[in-house]
Amino acid sequence: MTTRAELATQACDICRKRKVKCNVTSSSTDAPSRCGRCARLDLPCTFLSPSRTRGPKKRSRTRSPAQTQPDGENGEARVLGAINYPTDDLCDRHLFFCIMQDYLDYLYPLVPIVHRPSFRQSLQENHDREDSGFLGLITAIAAVVIATMPSRFHSYRCATPPLRFTSRRDMVRHCYDKILRLRDSTYFDHINFQKFAISYLLYAAFRQLGDHNWSRMLDVEATQLARLLNLHRISEYDGLNYIETQLRKKGFWLIFYGFVHNQLQNVLGERLSYLDPILLHSINPEDLMPLEVDDEFIFENEVLMPPSQSPCLVTGFILHSKVFWAAIRSTCPESPAGPCPCVRARDPAVQISYIQDRLHNLRFLLDDIPPLLRPWQPSDTEAIANGGSTGVTEMTQSHFASMRVNLHVTHLWLQSLLVDQLEAAQAHKSELSLTSTDHAQPMLDAKALWLQREDLCRQLFCILFNLPQINLEANGLHLAHKVRDIAAGLLVCPFPPAGPEAERATEYLRQSTDILSRIDSSESMVTMHLQTWIDTDRIKGGS
Repeated sequence: MTTRAELATQACDICRKRKVKCNVTSSSTDAPSRCGRCARLDLPCTFLSPSRTRGPKKRSRTRSPAQTQPDGENGEARVLGAINYPTDDLCDRHLFFCIMQDYLDYLYPLVPIVHRPSFRQSLQENHDREDSGFLGLITAIAAVVIATMPSRFHSYRCATPPLRFTSRRDMVRHCYDKILRLRDSTYFDHINFQKFAISYLLYAAFRQLGDHNWSRMLDVEATQLARLLNLHRISEYDGLNYIETQLRKKGFWLIFYGFVHNQLQNVLGERLSYLDPILLHSINPEDLMPLEVDDEFIFENEVLMPPSQSPCLVTGFILHSKVFWAAIRSTCPESPAGPCPCVRARDPAVQISYIQDRLHNLRFLLDDIPPLLRPWQPSDTEAIANGGSTGVTEMTQSHFASMRVNLHVTHLWLQSLLVDQLEAAQAHKSELSLTSTDHAQPMLDAKALWLQREDLCRQLFCILFNLPQINLEANGLHLAHKVRDIAAGLLVCPFPPAGPEAERATEYLRQSTDILSRIDSSESMVTMHLQTWIDTDRIKGGS
């Protein structure tokens, strides 16, 4: 009987779909044959699709995404040939490369979830044609770019050929469906950082759109993968190369940001937690900080020293991580861990002391940072005086501008949330004090807390009014939520309506409204703190 390998005219279903050569090896056992590509990618190798009638094929010259020639005065590109790519259901390959470049130009400084040189090389070599994992990654990246930057989406819609999706939500959901189709029943049997990155990017994309039900579920998936990969345990990093180690450390802090969000803002209590108090207290944040060098100096087996000591993008990432850490723990490794949440919940005095300590740590954390990351753009003289360099490219300046927005607005926002908690804790203690003689704990009155909120707003506007719109947009819907949360604290002013404090509050709220009209990119009503799901069993039971 003739074996499958001898049928040179028939390819397996996956190779036929991808239109690539199928190399099926003959089997001397009763086990079914498997082509080399399916074996290498650990994919099911089947021969179920019916054969088509053979006949003459149309000749066409293939091209790479960059193989175009200018045609005419308007600079339009004349296509030299045609080739099918697995991203063609999203958009033209040249436009898809533009989306990937926009990720590197605008979002990578804030979501550095790839190793830039390796990522660029894989794109140039079209690895997505054979690697379903890489295809899933770039599809998820496309989703987060579309979800985060409305202005870029509008430019893609005006491209030639244009993006076919009429809304950002439609494209993001198509990307999600596409990624689900790449998974089989064994998907979670083998895990890696790439799978975590895909889940995290999808979570971020739906969160940027304001689809909180989707983002909750994808947050759980990303969190579970982070725990299985032990991103929080430095002892589990043994055996990883330098690139993988750097990526996993960045991945830990990206998922940690969401953990802190939930710790401070989980109003409905419906989100699952990445870390419990015991795990949190076992972590030394310095162990998990990534190396302060750009990706271009990191290789699998070595890390090169950069030619200058000027700050790099990782510098901003590290500072941002320290800000989040300071919101719930001391930044000094030798400091005591502090009371656990259960103790703080039972004793308002302990809770007040804890929050005041967090506020103190946060307030002065960014006093001495490199000029390129301060709230304002330093002059050349200031940069040189502080060890910086004047040879910074325009794109690098844009990267740092986006990071300045992220760093300083987050810094103010976390302080605002802690002021909210301090206000609630003091109100609780005041209620208990009515039946107690304990008045030892000093407390700030409502006017003192309001003046703290006013100062946070003043700093916020200094940041937002001095940075370009494109860098504000790169921070996505998160920025709008943070601005709204900070400004909302001024709605209840304890001063007389005709007083200067109340007048300043009115002006700050007006400015906040103007800013939100420019940066709120959501396509639906904000429902973050509302119940947006329906328990159908409860409805049936009540009917």
